[in-house]
Amino acid sequence: MAKNKSRRNKSATPATRPNPKNTSTRADPVAIHQEYSGPIPPASELAKYNDIVPNAAERILVMAEKNQQHSMDIDHKIIDAKRTEVRLGQIFAFLITIFAFGASIAAVVMGQPTVASVIGGATVVSLAVAFIKGR
Repeated sequence: MAKNKSRRNKSATPATRPNPKNTSTRADPVAIHQEYSGPIPPASELAKYNDIVPNAAERILVMAEKNQQHSMDIDHKIIDAKRTEVRLGQIFAFLITIFAFGASIAAVVMGQPTVASVIGGATVVSLAVAFIKGR
C-alpha cells in the first residue's frame, strides 16, 4: 500500500499578482551614480547650471579655456627653461674647456708638462661632459 503524499514545492507556485483594487503604490529608492572627468560637465548638466545661475554655462566654459591656456603657458615656460639650461651648460662647458686648455698651454710653457697633462686631460673632459649632460 503506497500512500500518495502530495507535496507542493513552494518555489514552483506562481507569483502572487497585485490586487487591482489595491491602489497604493510603493516607491523603491533608487541610487544613480554619474561620473565625468574634466573641467566641463556634460551638456545636460550645463543647462541645469544655467537654470540656477544665469550665464553659468558660459562662465564654466570660459574658466575651462583659461585653465587650458594657463597649462599650455606653463608647458611653454618649462620647455624654454630647459632649453636655456642646456644652452648655458654648453656655454659654460666651452668656457671651462678653453680656460683649461689655456692653463695647460701656460703650464707647458713654464716647463710643467705633468701639470699640463692633468689640466688638459681628464679634468677638462670630465668637466665638459658634466656641463653638457647637466649632471
